[in-house]
Amino acid sequence: MRILQVYLNGWNWRAERLGDQAIALFNSVVRFYSLFFSVFSILVRMQWLSRPAVTHVIIRQIYFTGVQSLPWVLLFAFAAGALAVYSIVTFAQQIQDLSLIGTLMNSILVQEVAPFTVAIFLLARSGVAVVTEIGNMHVRGEDSFLRSMGVHPHEYLHLPRVVAFAISGLILTFLFVVISIWVGGLVVSWSHTLNFSEFLVEVRRGMDIEMMLAMMLKGMCFPMFSCMVLLDQACRVGRDPNQIPVRATNGVVGALIVMVLLDAIWVVSRIVL
Repeated sequence: MRILQVYLNGWNWRAERLGDQAIALFNSVVRFYSLFFSVFSILVRMQWLSRPAVTHVIIRQIYFTGVQSLPWVLLFAFAAGALAVYSIVTFAQQIQDLSLIGTLMNSILVQEVAPFTVAIFLLARSGVAVVTEIGNMHVRGEDSFLRSMGVHPHEYLHLPRVVAFAISGLILTFLFVVISIWVGGLVVSWSHTLNFSEFLVEVRRGMDIEMMLAMMLKGMCFPMFSCMVLLDQACRVGRDPNQIPVRATNGVVGALIVMVLLDAIWVVSRIVL
């Protein structure tokens, strides 16, 4: 009887712990969607365009997130992107089907590698900075100070970073694809693997409007949702500065999980539709 009681107590403890985790996860999802729709509603109303203080912060965030990241993204596009293109062309020649060049470039480089690479790079470079900066503002009580002045933190603190991540991700993804294709084509031409003009013809055959829309959508949404996860974690710092590194780690990991989930949703939606 005592053994049964111990077993039941252990089971109750596990069930209680599992319930607490489920409640915490539910609260996190609710808080994330509340933050997302609050920022999105501010973005759609477009009133921030008439407020120089907000637009100034947006420009600064775009410079920090996108412009300063440009040399590193281009360098990575020269290396990894060109290598991916060369591998695709070599594989297509081995099986003697050059029509696969455009198809594989579309499916692998344009729709998967480029958006993921740019989003992960922005996350690694600016993700911790976002959580640290916003977290320190919460620690110092600057969010409460902004509210006392009639300025909503979503508009002045969160919106500029979300817009900067979205715009930077979109532009850098497009540049990554263009640089990768052209440099990869030149490498293929220099190695006498395939004529450059013939390479461009095959790439053009495999690309369409749907591919471009998918690249633009992923290039914008992956960084944008990643930034939302980071901001959600930054808002949970409270007044404890020791929470900043913890929330920064949780934010980066959570952003990676969100990107994978978004890509899975995209794949499933294409299969179903």
